[in-house]
Amino acid sequence: MLQEDLSFLQIVSVVTSRFGCTIDSVDTEGRTISITCPGGKEQEIECAMAIGEVIEGKRDIKNIL
Repeated sequence: MLQEDLSFLQIVSVVTSRFGCTIDSVDTEGRTISITCPGGKEQEIECAMAIGEVIEGKRDIKNIL
């Protein structure tokens, strides 16, 4: 596994856990994930957007929630 893949997985893991969501599946090659959040679709969208912002460097992972 490449360092990029590990970084992606770490970001996804930390952000989803801070949102109280769970990871259903991960595709490191396509950089896609499937998550489930107790707050439903709206929370899933917020979580996904936060993951994207961290990956793009627009948001610091320490400032999630």
